[in-house]
Amino acid sequence: MVRELERKLNRGAFPETAPAANPVFFRTYSRLTKKTRRETWEQVCDRTLSSLIDLGKLLPHEAEIVERMQRNLKALPSGRWLWVGGTDWIAKPKNFSGAYNCTSTNLQDWSAFGLMMDLAMMGCGTGSVIEPKYINQLPPIRNRLYVQMQGEIGTIPDQKRVEETQVNIFGNRVTIDVGDSRQGWVRSYQSLLELSTDERFSGVVQVLVDLSNVRQAGEILKGFGGVANPVKLPGLYQRCVSILNKAFGRQLNSVECCLLIDEAAVTIVAGNIRRSAGIRQFDSDDELGAIAKDNLWQQDAQGNWRIDPERDALRMANHSRVFHHKPTLEECVNAVRKQYYSGEGAIQWAGEALARANCDLLQNHELKVDFINAYNQGKGKDWFTEHYPQMPDSELEHRLARFGLNPCGR
Repeated sequence: MVRELERKLNRGAFPETAPAANPVFFRTYSRLTKKTRRETWEQVCDRTLSSLIDLGKLLPHEAEIVERMQRNLKALPSGRWLWVGGTDWIAKPKNFSGAYNCTSTNLQDWSAFGLMMDLAMMGCGTGSVIEPKYINQLPPIRNRLYVQMQGEIGTIPDQKRVEETQVNIFGNRVTIDVGDSRQGWVRSYQSLLELSTDERFSGVVQVLVDLSNVRQAGEILKGFGGVANPVKLPGLYQRCVSILNKAFGRQLNSVECCLLIDEAAVTIVAGNIRRSAGIRQFDSDDELGAIAKDNLWQQDAQGNWRIDPERDALRMANHSRVFHHKPTLEECVNAVRKQYYSGEGAIQWAGEALARANCDLLQNHELKVDFINAYNQGKGKDWFTEHYPQMPDSELEHRLARFGLNPCGR
């Protein structure tokens, strides 16, 4: 009886104290159905709770608590789970990451760029660590690219479309036939980036990008949900090539890496996948990263304001500077002042973030303080080695990189 009463109560509107709840819910978390067209909150709970209970192998008393808290809006799973939980889509291993609101990637090779686009297309927030020790692993740009678009979006009928992207090389000429799928978009983007450093080429590389297989705007995405909108896809390749060609003969700098990620984000956001939700983590000594968004809006002689077109994509993410030493009072004040005037300038003290992210090992205040002091002296790795000598090197490196999983602790 109690459970049935709760279900009846939850058929009504959201609380009057949350006037935006209904539009946000129906815009973001209510999926289309064949019968009712849009899920109710009760139906979303039915869909997501059953799969969450199965996934967590929850005991009956645990499941009861989770269900009661969600149906009464006391505690909720990730927003991504509210959208994809309980669907056939999330049951496929290639889509597992789509259940997470936030992700973090060390930007050290071209596959990391592709991964970030893939995650963003699943609706995940994308965090990237753009520190020198990672981006310095990227090879120098050695090939100038020239891109031409070939084929109109949606010209190949639905039943004949190819989902996988095909890349073919003929001397210094490359064709990229973009597949009609998430993986198809991602491979076309990553393949273009890889061409800029591919040692098989010499001179200018002619790249023909064919979008004939890509579905038209407005067509339903049957697995993930929502509708397609590739309006920005044709321009993605030209915008990326412009960034890559400017770095010819050298490695990309941190802001250029950021722009390449954000150009993909612009394409995805325009495609109605989700809002922009990115965090870019620069090293505290990175002066380019610190001023990347300064004077983003500029005024001409007539007093008209416009955004710098070459940096427009930077609006896709928040920028943070990571301190591997405890920031001084002056550094903190300068960061807050910069945030006051521009909204940017967030800083993160990695030592404290790592202490929180390794709380399973730093189980009391004394250990936490001891680790933070060691990290501040550049001896964080030594501290772990001394206290946990059996820890494998791979786990040690992972634990020391966990500030990337803690971008909000700023």
